[in-house]
Amino acid sequence: MIGDERVLEIVKSMRLQKEAKIEKFSIVGKEVFIPTREGKTRCLIYRSKNKRSMVPVFFDVHGGGFVMGSPENDDKFSNLVRNELDITVISIDYRLAPEYKCPTDKNDVYDVVKYVSFHNDEFEIDPNNMAIGGHSAGGNISTVVCMMAKRKNEFSFKCQILDYPPLDLATPARKKFYVEGAIPPERAEIFDKCYRREEYAKNSYCSPVFAAVDELKDLPPAIVLTCEIDSLRDEAEEYAKKLIKAGVETTAKRFYGVSHGFAISKFELPQSSEAHKMMIDGLRKYLLK
Repeated sequence: MIGDERVLEIVKSMRLQKEAKIEKFSIVGKEVFIPTREGKTRCLIYRSKNKRSMVPVFFDVHGGGFVMGSPENDDKFSNLVRNELDITVISIDYRLAPEYKCPTDKNDVYDVVKYVSFHNDEFEIDPNNMAIGGHSAGGNISTVVCMMAKRKNEFSFKCQILDYPPLDLATPARKKFYVEGAIPPERAEIFDKCYRREEYAKNSYCSPVFAAVDELKDLPPAIVLTCEIDSLRDEAEEYAKKLIKAGVETTAKRFYGVSHGFAISKFELPQSSEAHKMMIDGLRKYLLK
């Protein structure tokens, strides 16, 4: 078993490698800091180019195994959504594990959405026309924030985008489906060790696939994307089926010939373009109708 200090060393190394890939000079989003329950959360905002007030807003939640990543990683995608739909996009820089374990990330994202919806004039957005979505870990966070919003009844979403999300953090990675090219089990286990406490692993706010059907009822419509070369695909597809069973309008598709993270990290692939279209068409259907 790897010790906590060694795990943190590995995570910090992964963070540096991921950050090094960002072309910071080309980042389009503008940095803002939004008040939350424990201070301020950094975000990148992509404002609608339309000068009308009260535009729809999409909250983007980046991936990175809950331990790394930033809104800059999603800059191309966030800008694409803004340009294609002429809406405002806010990409959220939630706090990361292992320094901050679950559910700190969910609280950060929830608080950002709440503040923006309660101060809609400041952001020139329509609080009754909001969507949320994320890639990988961001998909997990997004659907949990939808559950939180349903329970607290302070705001709501028109839809949720779940792009190859990890939704079962209780089952050991070595016991999951694996195919060459997928996330190595030893890396996935580091992510899990960093992110959740063992006694919390099957809580629906950590592993949404274990949510009861009643907990999923009345969640916003879902667009679920999975990919062939990904150990997370089965749990995401199972979750899509549970959403359907709960009466949630759900569109799901598996993309073949690609691996986890493709829509963001391999932005120019034909399958990535198809995935972008699926997500944008979903947002168009629910936000612009």
